[in-house]
Order: sequence, then C-alpha cells, then structure tokens
Amino acid sequence: MNYKSSTIVLFLALIAMVIYHFYSVENGIEQKQTSDQKLQTEENQTSSDSDQELKEHFSSMISNGVDSTIGKFISQTTAKGKLDSMLAYRRNNPGKPGIQNSYGYIFGLEKMRGLIQRIDKINKDQDSVELTGVRVYRTISKTKGKKYFDVFMIAVTKENQDYPNLGNPDLPKMRETEDEDPILNYSNPCPTECD
Repeated sequence: MNYKSSTIVLFLALIAMVIYHFYSVENGIEQKQTSDQKLQTEENQTSSDSDQELKEHFSSMISNGVDSTIGKFISQTTAKGKLDSMLAYRRNNPGKPGIQNSYGYIFGLEKMRGLIQRIDKINKDQDSVELTGVRVYRTISKTKGKKYFDVFMIAVTKENQDYPNLGNPDLPKMRETEDEDPILNYSNPCPTECD
C-alpha cells in the first residue's frame, strides 16, 4: 500500500469513528469513558451509602451504652490480611513530609496492666462513674524535636464519655494527676522501629 492509499484508508477510518460516535450518542449507546464515569459515580454513591451504613452500625452498637464486651479476637490469618491491607494503603498514600506516618504502636504489658488497674480503682472508688471501655485516639507526639503519629488510650464510661472528659468546657478545670488518670500515651511507633 502506498502513501496515498494509506492516507485515504486512515481518513475513511476517522470518518467512520466520527459517524459511530454521533450515532452512539444519539441512540444512547454508552462509550467506555461514559461507562467508566458511571462506575466512578456508582462507587462514590456506594462509598457514601457504605459510610452511612457503617455509621448506623457503630451507633447502634453503643446506643444502650458502651458494653465492656466490645471487640473481637481475630485469627493470625485475619490479622495478617488486615496488616497487608494497611501496608498497601501506605504505599499508595505515603503521608505528609515532616511527620512519620506510623501504622502500629507498641505499649508494654506493664503499662497496659497499669491502665486497667487505674480503671478498676476508679470503678471501685467512685460510685458515680462506671468505666466499661478504652478509646484509642490517634494523635501527634513529639520526641527529640521530631513529630510522629502516636496514639493514646483513655478510659470510657458506659455513657460513651471519655474519662476524664477532655472535651467538655463546662467541667471544672481538672488537676493534673498523671499517676491516677487512666490515660496511656507515648507508644513506640511502627515503622521503622518494629520492621
């Protein structure tokens, strides 16, 4: 095929594509891009529906108060799958420069037992409060002048309130009682300290 013939063939192919495009638009035949956009819209809607469904699920779990049996033990296979999923997420979302984006946090058993002992002591000594759970907040800590993601754990009442209540401006100013407050912080973050 010579240069002139190939040019004519390409020109005819272009005309055929344009005719097909207009025909498909007029007759409601979706093209791949439109289909992809539709899928994206459906995914966004599904995600929004999922978010609402999860919100309702978790709200219903504590609608009658924070039950001391919240949580489940999982198998090592399930745990590995969850960890692999988080590692894949981190590879795709490296985080903000200047702050270490950890995905795991280590606390010593002695400190964990100490947190439970503080909670048990408050439950024993105070009739006005019933602590039934522990909430874990993701936060930012600073060590040696460097910021890193961290977590702290705080006791939670049956009524789903942090104890002590850190966010209620109506409460009287609390005295600092590090040796008594059921709040545990300054974990050893991962990575890279545990990889």
